[in-house]
Amino acid sequence: MNHNFFQSIQHESSWCEVSASAIRSNVEILRRRVGEQVVLGIVVKSDAYGHGLIPCAQAFLESGADWLIVNFAYEAVKLREAGIDAPIYICGNTSVAQAETVARTQARIAIYDLEVAQAMAKAGRESGHVIPAHIKIETGTHRQGLVLQDALELARQIDRLDGIRLEGIATHYADIEDTTDHRFALQQLACLQEAEQAFRQAGFALPIVQSANSAATILWNQTHAAMVRVGIAAYGLWPSKETYAKVLQTFAERGEGFIPNLQPVLSWRARVVQVKTVPAGGYVGYGRTFRAPYEMKIAVLPIGYHEGYDRRLSSLGHVLVNGMRAPVCGRICMNMMMVDVTHIPHVKAGTVATILGSDGDERVSAEQLAAWMGTINYEVVARIHPSQSRYVVNDLQSDQEWATREPAVSIAY
Repeated sequence: MNHNFFQSIQHESSWCEVSASAIRSNVEILRRRVGEQVVLGIVVKSDAYGHGLIPCAQAFLESGADWLIVNFAYEAVKLREAGIDAPIYICGNTSVAQAETVARTQARIAIYDLEVAQAMAKAGRESGHVIPAHIKIETGTHRQGLVLQDALELARQIDRLDGIRLEGIATHYADIEDTTDHRFALQQLACLQEAEQAFRQAGFALPIVQSANSAATILWNQTHAAMVRVGIAAYGLWPSKETYAKVLQTFAERGEGFIPNLQPVLSWRARVVQVKTVPAGGYVGYGRTFRAPYEMKIAVLPIGYHEGYDRRLSSLGHVLVNGMRAPVCGRICMNMMMVDVTHIPHVKAGTVATILGSDGDERVSAEQLAAWMGTINYEVVARIHPSQSRYVVNDLQSDQEWATREPAVSIAY
């Protein structure tokens, strides 16, 4: 990290760090996987999976990504307002009312509704920008999309409209991350390939056919087609333990495969705001759910479930302080939490605790938090509140840097 970064966080009580070097490494790995001829689309929806939309979008593009993928039109607006001119694909729903916004941002869209197509065509004509559209094919997820015959009919209708053009078809896998048995996903891929053949036979050029999410991109090169949509893996997180297990299984059985060395991008930190002694038998927090078994020293952190630290982690999770694990004591509050630092020396107001990430030889991973919460790593990072400032840093801090740096300001709550 550099001096400017530490100046920036002087008045922050908590913040997130986004590693530019981890983003570069992940993009390089993904590019090697798909090759130069495949469009490398990076999903930055939901505030870049909680990592920060604008800084991550810029970092992904600087690292060699081709397209940015969002879920809503307002996310495309934010990207354009930030001066980002890369291709944007809106993979979620767009409505008739959003047609002018789509045209103004010159975004691509997923589509499965004729009325929306007509509205987009009108907006495209009025703006002078022909809107590229990707018809979503229903292959078994039963979320967005059309069965093949309906999709072909929509394509014929779009072909008659000025202001919109068919750029491709797409689908989304229902069960590729949660299992090592991928027969259903392969059936979906076969359905998409059947649709591609039918579209081409009907005279549609289809510059782009796309289906590959992170797991498919990692597991099967036959899903890459013209474009991949990589989400969680771009942030250095595995789509699931099953995906990782399948990669290892394939390598063990065949002596071949792709085992990416993904680098987690996000770290989350907070300053201790108070250190206090709790007498033996004293209670900590709401509901008196935690009682000190002996005289304890606890640290109060300005992070709670509003900031995105889940209440399910009450008396279950831990953070890192001075390179050591500090268990959570009692219930997570809306804006505060308490941790046991009895065994950790040199803790005082201003000491930096690591909520997610590494400190010395210890690490709290998104997967570990997800296991405690009974959820997935996606939710852990995506729910970190926008109030937590995101800073792009070039390198992770040295092991002792947080422990030895004096607090710049005194923060009281």
